[in-house]
Amino acid sequence: MKTHNSHAACTRGFTLIEAMIVVAIVAVLAAVSYPSYLDFMRKGWRAEARSALVQQMQQQERGYTSSGQYKRYEGGSGDGGAAGRYRVESGNCEGQGSIDRCIRLTATPRAGLSDPEVGAIWIDSMGGKGCDGTSASRCWQ
Repeated sequence: MKTHNSHAACTRGFTLIEAMIVVAIVAVLAAVSYPSYLDFMRKGWRAEARSALVQQMQQQERGYTSSGQYKRYEGGSGDGGAAGRYRVESGNCEGQGSIDRCIRLTATPRAGLSDPEVGAIWIDSMGGKGCDGTSASRCWQ
């Protein structure tokens, strides 16, 4: 005859310690992977901003070829494929007086989208490229 142990029937679940260990492991994994995920996303957004800048600069160069001067531009980078994450604006090149002969296009992250390493990315009609952030070497990689 088998005896039924009522204590054995109650020990089939997880203990509080086991559950806390699982929660701690998940928290550590999230703490390590989330910053890497954000960095990966920012790299993608930068690539979209660079693409929008190059595309808009090509349009500016076509306009310059036909009219002999650059035109002011202000619009979302969604116009160039960056889904509106950046605002693309035109301005005169540093050290130049007028936008007619030299133009600088700048893609600035929209509100709520921060990029502390790179900041605003820019390109000018003289072939210059750069950014305003702390890691300027990463903006046109």
